[in-house]
Amino acid sequence: MKDTSPINRHIGARLRLLREKLGLNQTELGAILDVTYQQAQKYESGAVRLSAEALFLLSRRLGVDVAYFFEGLTGHAAGAAGFAEQPAPYGTQPASLSDAARLDQAFSRIRSRKARGHAVALVELVAKNFSDELAE
Repeated sequence: MKDTSPINRHIGARLRLLREKLGLNQTELGAILDVTYQQAQKYESGAVRLSAEALFLLSRRLGVDVAYFFEGLTGHAAGAAGFAEQPAPYGTQPASLSDAARLDQAFSRIRSRKARGHAVALVELVAKNFSDELAE
């Protein structure tokens, strides 16, 4: 593996989440970038870094802002802390990307703004009250 930095793994995980949300396979993702499915797989694992050009192309063709790939990137891996700040540890990924993809897909089908607000409040409540429990 060439590069398995936390940032590249994070970007790869976000790419995989988006691909799953859109119902694409790795071959289709590779076609968007004009690479093989094996190369797309390496991007998703963070083994090979995506260039700025590739991120821009993906954002346009998959309908997201370039910032999408960096959302949730926290701590020292995201940049230097200010003088008064201690570097935070790199943020953890969801327990299961497929769970996150399922949640994202279900949420995107909710049309009512009020219902979406209730769904967010429910997930935040569950996360707050059960975040210390071990996965079953």
